[in-house]
Amino acid sequence: MAHGTARRRLDYELAIRPMTEADISQAHQLSVGVSWPHRPEDWRFVLEVGHGFVACDAIDRALASAMWWPYGPHFATIGMVITSPRLQMQGAGRRLMDTIFEQAGERDLRLNATRAGYRLYRSLDFQPIGRIFQHQGRAQAPAGAAPDEVTVRPATAADGDAIAQLDADAYGADRSRVIAALMKLATGTVIERDGTVVGFALCRRFGRGHVVGPIVAESDEAAIALLRPYVIAHDGQFLRVDTAQEQGRFGGFLEECGMTVYDTVTTMVRGHNHGPRGAARTFGLVTQALG
Repeated sequence: MAHGTARRRLDYELAIRPMTEADISQAHQLSVGVSWPHRPEDWRFVLEVGHGFVACDAIDRALASAMWWPYGPHFATIGMVITSPRLQMQGAGRRLMDTIFEQAGERDLRLNATRAGYRLYRSLDFQPIGRIFQHQGRAQAPAGAAPDEVTVRPATAADGDAIAQLDADAYGADRSRVIAALMKLATGTVIERDGTVVGFALCRRFGRGHVVGPIVAESDEAAIALLRPYVIAHDGQFLRVDTAQEQGRFGGFLEECGMTVYDTVTTMVRGHNHGPRGAARTFGLVTQALG
């Protein structure tokens, strides 16, 4: 009886409120506690382009977090869902998710579930549709010269609108706000055909080193060509790519270049899934949270 009373008191005292920049330090400590590599700067970025909530105790300590990113009126992603161990059985995660559901309205939702969160998301009617492979490690420059058939050039600020449109076509939703923010932080490579951008990759600081993503291309060969300059530039340094490409030349190239599969997460949707609207596909994610 005493244990049940304590659980009810904890639930009653837990307050859900919007995340602000002042919470980044505590949010960072939450991610450290679950061995996620996010730096405070990485938290600042995802908060800049989305919305977050924290579950706090009576003295305003952040004990759990969750975020969501609307991509237009019909679709959104959810991520950065972290619950401190002592609250995992107290319903904090479900309360945070219910708060996001209220905010997101009728939007279709997608997330990438860790093993720890999978049971909760299944109970909330999310359905698994695939896996994401987290490739990372010390990059090793590829042997041999780049193939001649694909020409890659550096991206410029003038490419921003074309990159955002191509990303929307490949991802199935408008992420122009995220792309605009990334363009300020990242370096880019693009492939053009007849003056039109048909592939791109963006690379930025993240976690333990650098991450390349999104990577959007029409083929494995094009995706490799876009990624290749970053592998060479970061030879011997930590590099990461998150991809849904389980088989094929792209995944093999990552392995050959020292980025082995470190972990996997399960892609889940609630409502309709939103897929590509053209020939290009997403070979590398922005992050697991942002898709």
